Amino acid sequence: MLTNFFKTGWRNLLKKKVFSAIHILGLAIGIAVFLLIANYLRFEYSYDDYQVNKDRIVRVPMIMTEKNGMPQTFAFTYPALAPAMKHDFPEVKEAVRFRKRWGIVRHGDNKFNESGNIYFTDPNVFKVFTCEFEKGSPATALTQLNDAVVTHSTAIKYFGDANAVGKSLRFDNEDYIVKAVVKDLPANSHLRFNILLNFDKYIQITNGRANTSWGWTDFYTYLLLNKPSDIKTLEAKLPAFAEKYKSADMKEANYSVEFKLQPIRDIHTRSPYSYELDGNGNLYYLKYLGIAALMILFISLINHVNLATAHSLERSREIGVRKVVGASRIQLVRQFLAESFIGNIAGALIGYIIFSLSLPAFAQLVGRDITSLQQANALFWVSLLAFLLVSTLLSGFYPAFVLSSFQPIQTLKSSSGLSSGRGSGRGSGRGSHIFQKSLVVLQFTAAIVLTAGAIGFYRQLTFMSKRELGVDIRQTLVLEQTVNQDSAALMTIQSFLNDLRALHGVKAVAASTDVPGGEVGSSTGFHRQTSLDNKSCRTFGVDEHFFAQYGLKFAAGRGFDKDKPYSNDTTQVLNIVLNETASKVFGYASPQAAIGQIINGAGHDCRIIGVLYDYHQQSLQYSYDPIVFYPSQEADMNWYSLKVETGDMQQLVDQVRQLWLKRFPESPFTYSFLDQRFAQQYQNDRLFSSVLWWFTLLSVLVASLGLFGLSLYSISKRTKEVGLRKVLGASVPELVGLLSREYLKLVLIAGVIAMPVSWIILNGWLSDYAFRIEVSPVLLLLPLLLIAGIALVTVAIHSARAALRNPALSLRTE
Repeated sequence: MLTNFFKTGWRNLLKKKVFSAIHILGLAIGIAVFLLIANYLRFEYSYDDYQVNKDRIVRVPMIMTEKNGMPQTFAFTYPALAPAMKHDFPEVKEAVRFRKRWGIVRHGDNKFNESGNIYFTDPNVFKVFTCEFEKGSPATALTQLNDAVVTHSTAIKYFGDANAVGKSLRFDNEDYIVKAVVKDLPANSHLRFNILLNFDKYIQITNGRANTSWGWTDFYTYLLLNKPSDIKTLEAKLPAFAEKYKSADMKEANYSVEFKLQPIRDIHTRSPYSYELDGNGNLYYLKYLGIAALMILFISLINHVNLATAHSLERSREIGVRKVVGASRIQLVRQFLAESFIGNIAGALIGYIIFSLSLPAFAQLVGRDITSLQQANALFWVSLLAFLLVSTLLSGFYPAFVLSSFQPIQTLKSSSGLSSGRGSGRGSGRGSHIFQKSLVVLQFTAAIVLTAGAIGFYRQLTFMSKRELGVDIRQTLVLEQTVNQDSAALMTIQSFLNDLRALHGVKAVAASTDVPGGEVGSSTGFHRQTSLDNKSCRTFGVDEHFFAQYGLKFAAGRGFDKDKPYSNDTTQVLNIVLNETASKVFGYASPQAAIGQIINGAGHDCRIIGVLYDYHQQSLQYSYDPIVFYPSQEADMNWYSLKVETGDMQQLVDQVRQLWLKRFPESPFTYSFLDQRFAQQYQNDRLFSSVLWWFTLLSVLVASLGLFGLSLYSISKRTKEVGLRKVLGASVPELVGLLSREYLKLVLIAGVIAMPVSWIILNGWLSDYAFRIEVSPVLLLLPLLLIAGIALVTVAIHSARAALRNPALSLRTE
């Protein structure tokens, strides 16, 4: 009997091929999109799951709040914190610090720029973090001052197939010996490195400051707790801990510091801290993608249920006949559930095929290795099976449990079964239509919300990319010096800069410690002479050409012109320039009022000689930081900015490269264009926008497919009505309007529901941006008009075909 059920179901699918194709394809697209996003989210939320001690590892970030200032968050903290916490708290089993370093690493004639991939770390690091050793062992790695541990790919890069253990590496004028090789870290690790060096060596290099300082930051600190529950106990003790070690400094400088505990598994997706390690995810993006995945699946499931219900209504007479010849209700339930299962299994199989075929393109779109997104664990298959069962029950519910309950007389006495609208059959038909309409409204509500999100985010991205930055980044070639230069190289650097200025096509050259397009890398506390209230500001070293070259405008005062550069001589009064935000932070009534004032910072008396109008140093997601500019020596500045104007950019770059290699033969030539560097900040935003647009288009496609199939079915049932109206004088536009009005009304109802939902989501989303667009009524109406237009065209195709048909063809059988 079961075989017969499936044969009957298969014949019913083939009976209406177009209807069945729409039915199954919509479900398949929804399943494929859901699997793509779900697999991506699974990977993003799996960060650091591979750590054996993941439930016991926490990071210690901190929050500093100055008097009358906003809280400032830092992912790192002081180097003295780790040994103090290990000593003071029995809950702490191990404490590990990481100090990120940049520069050139050499082995023989090989030299590589390991920018940001080198860390000094405590020797007990492998008691806390999980690393698989290929050569060497955790017990002997990093036990000596000059020990080094490298990853597998780093070992291959430096030493080829030779055994790396025992080989030497030179970094920052120090020689290190490779003691171990570990496997490359998994793609879902928030902490990534190529080389680990012994932190005890760094303590030696810094004359002990890297172990005792409570003022120096930039040290990422992790704790291994004795048990997971210790986190709450330890958190309660942190205020007293901060008071113990920082109270004197906090009272003197009038600020507060608060230490936090952050579970390692929250770092990638939930970190609210500045100076975060590279590659962190955006929780809001991930949440919205999750919502989008559920919405698209929801839309496809609604289509599936709606079309299955519509199709089942015309089978009411079949049900009556089956009952008359002796079919029991349980047999009918089995029959329709079996048929529903066939459609669902076909949709699931096609959906999985689409998912597999589109995975490489999707992995490239989201910038992930395809192997990271291919992992299908037991939960993946259980979820797919659960969806299959739920979808089967929902789409088979109406024919299986509702239609099978009718008495044969109710379905056989009408010439058109339940759809004729007589007796209790009429009530049931009306109920099913209300059910269908409700599902259509929900479906298009989801589609409108997704479309509003895609349009809103696109407009925000456009706003950020086109907004005036207040700084001229056009035609700017920037060179990065990755090898530390000392005062002995001053003449070489000055000669190099003069050589650059002499090149044809180079209009101006400036040197600085940072360039626009990223976070200023250093900060220092300052205070006015009349107050000890500490104000933390970004510190930015520049030469006298920097302000003019970047087109920065002064609100008051002047820039640098042969001003004495910063030095260790604390008796020297250092001339500085503030931006507007810094001027306000220090409490000056106007930029003019700040000129000539003295503030103290880094042990120097600093005279304010100029105040710049604020400009966007980094992405518009961030507000203006208070910045203090100071004149710096060329040897202390590792960025060189060239304003260029040439018809042959490649030739100019080659000339610059030749000059570089002549002056700095030990340093790799590294360059970029500043507009591209600035645009790089929006890479994640553009990526998310692209993903969202694709999935929004798919959601609209699925919704339109469902409406196409539903209107095809509905209008086919009104063929005779259309013929009669046409015979009685109705025009084609009147008939198209009559047949389309019902569905357009449903889309408008969906719009009324979707607009406030869209407003709430967009405002919550955009609140993360310091500079943002406004969510206007036009922005909310545009998705509704767009979806309404698509729906109208979809229904109008069938309506026009029915209206243009010869009425004699539809009435001849009456």
